[in-house]
Amino acid sequence: MADFGNEGLAEFYRRPGDASTVYVDVTQNREDPRRTSSLRHRSVREALADAGAPDADADAVIDRIEEPPGRPGKVSRLLVVRDGVVELDELLPGEPLGELIVSYGPVPSLLPLLTQRPRDLTYIIAEVGRDGGEIRQFRLSRTGAVAEEEIEGDTEYITKVQGGFLSNSRYQRDTEEIWKRNEGQVADAIDEMVRTSGAELLMLTGDVRARQLLVAQLAPASRDILAVVPTNTRPGGATTEELEADLDRHLAAILAQDEYDALERLESGRDEGLSEADFAAVVRDLQEGQVEVLLLASGALPEATLLALDREPWVASTEADALGAVVLGAVPAADALVRAAVLTDARVVVVSPAELPGGSGAAALLRWSTLSTH
Repeated sequence: MADFGNEGLAEFYRRPGDASTVYVDVTQNREDPRRTSSLRHRSVREALADAGAPDADADAVIDRIEEPPGRPGKVSRLLVVRDGVVELDELLPGEPLGELIVSYGPVPSLLPLLTQRPRDLTYIIAEVGRDGGEIRQFRLSRTGAVAEEEIEGDTEYITKVQGGFLSNSRYQRDTEEIWKRNEGQVADAIDEMVRTSGAELLMLTGDVRARQLLVAQLAPASRDILAVVPTNTRPGGATTEELEADLDRHLAAILAQDEYDALERLESGRDEGLSEADFAAVVRDLQEGQVEVLLLASGALPEATLLALDREPWVASTEADALGAVVLGAVPAADALVRAAVLTDARVVVVSPAELPGGSGAAALLRWSTLSTH
């Protein structure tokens, strides 16, 4: 099974054949895990059968949701299975969108994924001490680090002593200089990782003095994305709860800013022909590859359907608009729009219905102005 970040979804959407999509709350019930598992299995099988999915898909889903999520707290799982083969398996931490969402058809329903993980941003966690530090790079689509580096600095005079002949100012200066050199090495490694990864967040934790020396030596690009956690998680057995809580808050803030910026552009772009809030016009703009960002109102299009196509223009309202492409089937409008957006390299931002003008279920930020074309 391929490892899909959001950027890999275009390849995924091009695959032929009907697929089962299951989004399920897999939060562990510590009080009665067996009963929870049994009820979940029965609900999943019944929902897939009602959707018309084959038994092989149900078997594959049941096998996969038996695997522990491997992380604490609330978590959901999104699975896409085709002909009994799991093609997508994503763990999505945070408040689940519902207990169970199931579909079967030519277009996988990936809206839950893009709702909880709008994009696959990269972040870095650095834990530092006076003798060096550990740097780990993460992506939202991965459960573990995608890269890591450990810096082992000089440990001579690593601790300033308070008494005896070693406490004179020369040794104190030597010790401080060693700390500074060690953190300089860590800062250089962080700067390089930030530069090569395009990270949008740098979380720093560890020894107080080491943090101070490190921050002073970071490049501006690293300081621009820096968030310092006022705790030391580096000693053995130290708790990481504060780090994890701060990380969640900062990641949520970055994604919330994306949504805010998109809504601001939607409003400001109206008079310039650079945004569109009419549903039919959004479909037309997607057909023309004109959409830069698709804004989709979650739950605002429950009954509407669109035609999914096997090639460009990827989506149509009627067969007459298919422009010779093969119609794969009538699918929920939200799924068809998301697929067309991904296949035309547009970003998807999920918002609440109240945030789009006129109660529209979809809106778009455009790559060029429509004033001279529509």
